Amino acid sequence: MSNFISKLRDVLYFVNLKLPMKKKTFICFVLISLFSYGQSIGNYVFSNPQIVSDNSAFGLDRPRIVVPDSGLPLVMWTSTNDKKIYVSLFNGTDFDEPQSILPDGFDFYGNQNYGPEIDCNENFISIVFHNSLNGVNSVYFIFSKDGGLTFSEPIKIVEEQNFIEGAGIHIDSNNNPILTYETFISADSVNQFVSFGQFTDDDSGVLFNLPVIANKNTVGVPCECCLGSLASNDENVIFSYRNNINNVRNMYSCSYNFLNQEFNSGFLIDSYSQSLSVCPTEGPKSYLTNNFLVNSFKSYAYSPARIATSIVDLNNNQIVYESEVDWGVGYGVQSLPEIAGNDNTFAIVWKEFRYYNFDVFISIGSSPTNEFLPIIETSLSVSSSAPNSQTANDFTAVDIEEYNGVFHVVYLDYNDDIIFYRNLANENFANSLDLVKEKNTIGTFDMYGRPSFKGKFEIDIFDDGTAKKKFILD
Repeated sequence: MSNFISKLRDVLYFVNLKLPMKKKTFICFVLISLFSYGQSIGNYVFSNPQIVSDNSAFGLDRPRIVVPDSGLPLVMWTSTNDKKIYVSLFNGTDFDEPQSILPDGFDFYGNQNYGPEIDCNENFISIVFHNSLNGVNSVYFIFSKDGGLTFSEPIKIVEEQNFIEGAGIHIDSNNNPILTYETFISADSVNQFVSFGQFTDDDSGVLFNLPVIANKNTVGVPCECCLGSLASNDENVIFSYRNNINNVRNMYSCSYNFLNQEFNSGFLIDSYSQSLSVCPTEGPKSYLTNNFLVNSFKSYAYSPARIATSIVDLNNNQIVYESEVDWGVGYGVQSLPEIAGNDNTFAIVWKEFRYYNFDVFISIGSSPTNEFLPIIETSLSVSSSAPNSQTANDFTAVDIEEYNGVFHVVYLDYNDDIIFYRNLANENFANSLDLVKEKNTIGTFDMYGRPSFKGKFEIDIFDDGTAKKKFILD
């Protein structure tokens, strides 16, 4: 217990109270997550890793994460061998038994790095996947309106004669799903399609408009191997993808014009000018904040490839910031970035062959404003117990979601067949999951670790590992 209280003592801080003239009693409550100490970036600290699933019978390929309005994360992954899609919802203590949401015998495309995509807004969750096997080229849609408690049957949204490379999904702030997919005829004939949808109360459950070609008005041809991505706010819908203009591969974004119902001519979000021979087969990931588009992507402008970040001012569609995220001597190829953020902070996660083992990393940045550009912190290992660990266990398939200022991260331990979850939160606030757990007091102590019942300063210890500090003034 002495070590336990010593840890508490290290993180206690004083609260200034303005006392009125009359004698009153004030109690200040501060929740402290005891699961959160260890690695940190700036003022952010990790929760301990928590197992989502360690049953290899469920496949455990490429976990993705969303957070509905409950604040409890939902993790989706695939079993590419068995053609299954699984979901597991956090119940406040543990992740539920995985639930298969596909009928038996349903086929789809997926592998360790690519496959079904998921997005969420409030309690609306959407999943899309495509099937270009056996001469069939289709995109299917699955949804939940209750935060992941139940899911619909798969609904065929698209059927094409042309080869479909991939499908993505985004739900805007009005809970409208927006679908994207790519068709490929030849290296000179590739289109990125976007279709706007809405949820309905009839038997179909969802209705999508005819798809529009996002790259129609942009010079160049989309890279045939890179799926684009969508980002939106109340004013904009932005589609971003990797473009090919005369064998130079840069990232482009197009803004949707709701009046004309088409995307504009596009603008550069990447000035590295990669050549055709080093196309990294990964498109950009983006989010919108303060009228800026923040992007992350793998770039072979460096050798070896590194994760880059660019920021575009949407007032003039000009790049105002461009930099590698985190790099040092001895680092290996970086790949598969994901990004999430809000108006204050953003985070980028990625996979990297660092110190002779695969690991997944995270860097935190301050969101851009009209006065300030971001400051991106040095990365930390998401999966290892120490920064820049040399004992990583082949971790991969990292994904991230932001909800109410907390970053939720999921990743795969490929060697041991375990999907792990962690969150990253500002150290001045409690772990978001701790706030929803039922808890019982197991002891009350003073600041020296002694049992306390009438002290001015008391610490209640709960069975979920959290503590409540009480400072009582008479």
